[in-house]
Amino acid sequence: MEAGYYPRQVGEKGTLSKNDRGEQTKRKAVRTLLGCEGSKKAIPDLEDLEEEMLDVRSVLDGAAQNIRAKDNALEQLDKEKEKLQQA
Repeated sequence: MEAGYYPRQVGEKGTLSKNDRGEQTKRKAVRTLLGCEGSKKAIPDLEDLEEEMLDVRSVLDGAAQNIRAKDNALEQLDKEKEKLQQA
């Protein structure tokens, strides 16, 4: 269920109230239409998603390599600074 929607129950058997029954049927209709091929919000193709994920991973790998290179450069500069301070 969507956050913030808590159906009210009537009586001991826990049947939904009239307003909540209507809301429930609306939500079921939205869920079924979402997966249809002709709908505007069709479920994306898995191959496209995998390709997109690979692209994002390659960008992240490149960023990680860049960070490692800059970290190594900073360490080298720190070592050179210590040598100069000792001299």
